[in-house]
Amino acid sequence: MEAIALTRGVPAEEALPAAKIGEALEAALQKNGPVILQYGNIGGYPPLRQYLAEQYKVNPNEILIGNGSLHLQDLFAGTVIKPGDTVLTEQPSYDRAIKTFRRRGAKVYGVPMEADGLNLALLEEELKRQVPAFLYIVPDFQNPAGLSTSYEKRKALVELADKYNFWIIEDVPYRNLRYRGEAIPLLREINPAHIVTMSSFSKLISPALRVGYMVAPADLIARVTRLAEETILSPVLPTQAVVAEFVQRGWLDENIASLKALYEPRLDAMIAAIRKYLPDVTFTPPDGGFFVSIVLPETANYANLVERAQAVKLALTDGKTFFADPLPGQDDTVKDRFVRLPFCAITPAQIEEGVRRLAELVK
Repeated sequence: MEAIALTRGVPAEEALPAAKIGEALEAALQKNGPVILQYGNIGGYPPLRQYLAEQYKVNPNEILIGNGSLHLQDLFAGTVIKPGDTVLTEQPSYDRAIKTFRRRGAKVYGVPMEADGLNLALLEEELKRQVPAFLYIVPDFQNPAGLSTSYEKRKALVELADKYNFWIIEDVPYRNLRYRGEAIPLLREINPAHIVTMSSFSKLISPALRVGYMVAPADLIARVTRLAEETILSPVLPTQAVVAEFVQRGWLDENIASLKALYEPRLDAMIAAIRKYLPDVTFTPPDGGFFVSIVLPETANYANLVERAQAVKLALTDGKTFFADPLPGQDDTVKDRFVRLPFCAITPAQIEEGVRRLAELVK
C-alpha cells in the first residue's frame, strides 16, 4: 500500500525550478558577488527591495525583506506585542502563526469564519471588549480553510481597524495562485493606514530560498528592522539576489503560469473526491491556493483519526492545531472534526485514494 501524505502544504517537487535558480545564482554572483557575499543592508537586497516597492507602489523604506514571512511575523510580533496584549486571528488559522504570537507573549483568540471571511459581528463585539495588538488574517485561499475574504468584508475590516486603531496583518502567500475567478483587492489597496502586508516567494519559486517580505508604513518598518538587525545581523543576500534575478528575467510570471497549470487539476481532483467519498461533510471549494478543508459531521468516527490513519498509510495533520483560544462564549468543539487537505504536492490519483481512505476511517 502506497503511503499518502495529506499533511504539509508544500510545493510539488516537479514544480521547483532548480535549473533556473542555479542560473540566477551564477548570474547574480557574476554581477554583484562582492556585495551579496558580504554583510548587507538589513532591509534587504536593494534591487529586490526596489522591485517590491514598484509592485506595491510604495517607497523602498516601506519594504522589509526577511527569511520567509513567518520570520517577519515573529519580528513584527516582537516589536508590537506588550505584556498582557491579545492578538486576534481567524478561526481556524495558520498554526505556526498562532504559536509565534503566543511565544511572543500574546493571548491569541480566534474569531469564527464564515464562507466569505470573518464573522464581523463577533469581531466587533470583541473589539468593544478589548482592542488587540493586531488582527492576523490570510485573505486569499486561507491556510488552513482555503476560504477567501470577500471585498465587502475586506472593506469592513479596514474600517474597523481605523475605528478601533489596531494593525491588521494580511498574509498573502497564495494570492498569485488563483486558478479561477477574479482577484479581490488587497486590504492595503482599500486603505493602507493600518495594514501590514506580508508574503513570500516560497510557494512561487522555492521555500528553501527563505525570501519573504513585509510592506508597512516606514516608521513601523524602521522599528521592525532594528529588531531584525539585533536578531540576524545581516540578511541572506545570495538567495534574495536569486529572487531578484529570477524576476528581472521575467521568469516569475512564467513560473506562476506553470504552477497554475499543474495545481488546478489537483484542486479539481480534491473537490471531486470529497464530493464522491465524503458527501456529508461541510466544505467550501476554493478558487486557488494549496488547501481544501472539511468539517466532518458530528456522527462521523473522528476520534483518534490521525493515529488510526497511520495504520492505512495516510498521514494527516491534527485539525486542533489550527485553532486559537475561542472568544468568550464561543464553542470551539468543531476543531475536533476539522481536517485540512493539502493537494498541490500529490497527484490526482493519490488525492482520490487518500480521500477514499479517509472516508473509510470516518464511517
